[in-house]
Amino acid sequence: MGSGDRARGLIWEANLWRRLIAKRVRSQVAYPVSFLLQLGSTSLLFFVELLVVALLFRQVETLGGWRLAEIAFLYGISAVAIGCALCLGSGLVAFPDQIRQGGFDQVLTRPASAFVQVLAADLRLDRLGRVLNGAFVFGYALVVLDVEWTVGRLLYLPVVVLSAAVVFGALFVLEAALCFWTTQGLEVINAFTFGGATVSQYPLHLFEGWLRRLFLFGIPLGFVIYAPSLYLLDKDDPLGLPGWWRFTAPLVAALFAALAGALWRVGVRHYRSTGS
Repeated sequence: MGSGDRARGLIWEANLWRRLIAKRVRSQVAYPVSFLLQLGSTSLLFFVELLVVALLFRQVETLGGWRLAEIAFLYGISAVAIGCALCLGSGLVAFPDQIRQGGFDQVLTRPASAFVQVLAADLRLDRLGRVLNGAFVFGYALVVLDVEWTVGRLLYLPVVVLSAAVVFGALFVLEAALCFWTTQGLEVINAFTFGGATVSQYPLHLFEGWLRRLFLFGIPLGFVIYAPSLYLLDKDDPLGLPGWWRFTAPLVAALFAALAGALWRVGVRHYRSTGS
């Protein structure tokens, strides 16, 4: 297959995903009052997380040399990133049920990418509450912080948020791919995903060395949230790592996503029906 054919195939699959997602969006906003109530309750639930941190700062002025607004900056990036990944990756989160019930057998009989079909199988717009919550907190941080927003920082900020969302999304892909062998989701992956979201809301140097290494070189959330935040906030690195590591977020996210995608493709090739 030539590059032109591959490009046309990717465009076709992107259009297919867009059409499938558009149908799910229309179905979920058909009852606007119910939708808004779900969105508001989800946003309020996650806002409690930052409230706990704010109460902590009533007792101390800084946490590991970071002020409340600086930690709010981390929280905002993490919340927006995982919120986007959860919303768009709902089909991956629900994939264990699809495997157990034999639904993936039907996916394989259709003339379309299995990944696109799984990704578009579900969409949870109520999870945008986490995105809105994170965006609100992030806006607060930007107003309070005294940061010189150079052109470089302004251009790098959306790259950082996108890179973090890609890493969270790749974690959902990894969990879904492992279902090909286990036929069910693994809670350990959830611990990395949602536990990683919690860890990434705080300065990484606060944690034990083994946990820092895990979320740098195993689950690279430290490379896509904490490290670039040091550059964006113009803060020194207490870990003493090379200065260039603050700019590796897009590369690390791409490599981690490629790893997750490779495992997914291996899983599809070795899939055996559950017989459901």
